[in-house]
Amino acid sequence: MKKPQSNEIQKLTDYQHHRLRTEMYLGSRSPHTQTIVNWDGKALKPVEMTWTPAVYCAFREILDNALDEVVGHGHGSSVEVTFDQKEMLFTVSDDGRGIPIDWDENEGMHKATLALTQARAGRNFGAREEVRGTNGIGASTVVSCSEHFSIDIIRDGQRFQQTFREGNAAFDELDIREPKITKNSSKTGTTIEFKLSKEVFKKANLPLAFVKARMMEIAANHPKIRFSFNGSRVVVKPTVARTFFDGKTVITIDVKDKNFKSSFYLVPNFAEEGEYLHTTVNDIPAFNGGQHIDTFKRLFYGGLIRALERESKRRGLTPNRSDIADGLLIYNVTVMHAPNFDSQSKTRLINDDVDGYIKAVLEDENTLKAIIKSNKEWIDEIYARCAARTQKKDDAELAKQARKMMRTKVPKLLDANGKDRTKCVLLITEGDSAKTMVSAVRDPEIHGALPLRGKILNVRGEAPKTLLDNQILMDLMTSIGCALGQQAERGDLRYGQVWLAADQDPDGANITALLVNFFYLHWPELFDPKLPTFFYALQTPFIIQEKGKNRHYWYADDYHTYDAKDWKGAPKPTRAKGLGSLEEADWRHSLVKPKLIPINDDGNLSDALKLIFDPKGADARKDWIALDA
Repeated sequence: MKKPQSNEIQKLTDYQHHRLRTEMYLGSRSPHTQTIVNWDGKALKPVEMTWTPAVYCAFREILDNALDEVVGHGHGSSVEVTFDQKEMLFTVSDDGRGIPIDWDENEGMHKATLALTQARAGRNFGAREEVRGTNGIGASTVVSCSEHFSIDIIRDGQRFQQTFREGNAAFDELDIREPKITKNSSKTGTTIEFKLSKEVFKKANLPLAFVKARMMEIAANHPKIRFSFNGSRVVVKPTVARTFFDGKTVITIDVKDKNFKSSFYLVPNFAEEGEYLHTTVNDIPAFNGGQHIDTFKRLFYGGLIRALERESKRRGLTPNRSDIADGLLIYNVTVMHAPNFDSQSKTRLINDDVDGYIKAVLEDENTLKAIIKSNKEWIDEIYARCAARTQKKDDAELAKQARKMMRTKVPKLLDANGKDRTKCVLLITEGDSAKTMVSAVRDPEIHGALPLRGKILNVRGEAPKTLLDNQILMDLMTSIGCALGQQAERGDLRYGQVWLAADQDPDGANITALLVNFFYLHWPELFDPKLPTFFYALQTPFIIQEKGKNRHYWYADDYHTYDAKDWKGAPKPTRAKGLGSLEEADWRHSLVKPKLIPINDDGNLSDALKLIFDPKGADARKDWIALDA
């Protein structure tokens, strides 16, 4: 064929156009790589495969004609396929009625020749119903793009054999050989053999495993029809679910209408991660899904999340689409009237009317409620993924806040100045006045103070975000150098010890307990009895007795030994239950000769704190209080 000049108008024959612009008819001639769901002989698995789409489409165009005859029109009971991967040689046989072979007076050729050599000649232009062919182009394109293409038809008591070959040296015309017609009445059917042209397909790639898997899924869709591949019967079980998912948990959702029948098989834990999809529409694998898949996913995921609202509230977790989809296989088998695809290569269904069929099923709340009720283990797995995702998100936020926190100054912190921070002590005091007194008498190299004002939060059952939004807790973490979600490394902390200084009354005891609850819940390693004590409860004097220039002190654990008779003539004693009652001299004494109660985990601390502070432990607390009474 003469190469046209850029400014010439040229008209190509169908044969020439098929070979020059093959992509328009069969798809890409370049290798395509995609992860697909493939049968490996034992199970369906996600596999990355590379194939040439136009090569597979060429094979499928011929196979589809056989399936239309046997499955679509119900004539015949078997389809046989052979494939030589090295030679790109295919054979497709069916025992249907056979392609019509009578003479067409108008076209001046046999009808079989017409159907296979003339574009836009076919039988599916009327009511297409559940057939695969669409426009009478596919088979004629395959003939044009083959090195040789032969047909062997038995029909009406005759055997019709004809061969088509690539054209002359310039390949300008199809070489149509004269047919051979003989008598034969033993059976009916059509056998087609073709070898794809190396001139057209310079990068022909079609893995044997790929073709074998496609034959397996077709056979599974039609277990009553006999399929064979390369001389062996394709063995399947009575249903798609038993063939591919026997022994697995499978959720089946059926959509049934006279024009649209679709079964969605949902297989949880098909893979460790990711969502996997596979659909066949009238036995055509739509590798890019389509309207039916998009609609199903949208309605299923959204509907399931809504159906789980009460359960989500109970668990305190809200799953999203990825929590449901992760590891899930959606395997779909659709049979419908007049499917329309996005291109001749048929990789995506584009019929909009499928939405209504699927909505009718998935918008019925009973459908999803039944799935939830019957698949509790899977629902638990969804919430487990949700919890892990939420925790991961929280951890990232915590890490971000920790970095920000380390750069933030605490306005009320009276910091120690010592460079050796392991020798520094932070006093957490109840109220600002205590901090003022500490400031007046402290050793600045050693002592720091942080006053608390306001209620300390019971952190049991609270989300990390709640803690991060609490200014008191943020000041505590920043002052000490602790971060939520991170283990406390003592060498990295800003203080070597923390003294909890609260009023010597029930309110002060509650504050101390709430602080211990907070620190133990998030950094239990700081309470390890095998390591030097980190937290102490600072006991301030409970009774203060002056005598001359001396001041004498009694504490909560020994104040009962104080006897006023021993101090006749002395000033009236001070009962200092609150830190505000202490004078500078009392604070100086408390810092120079501190009376400290170490707070370590004796093996019972966790249970004790849970008993006191767990929001769900009201009944246990009542029993404990009653027992103590």
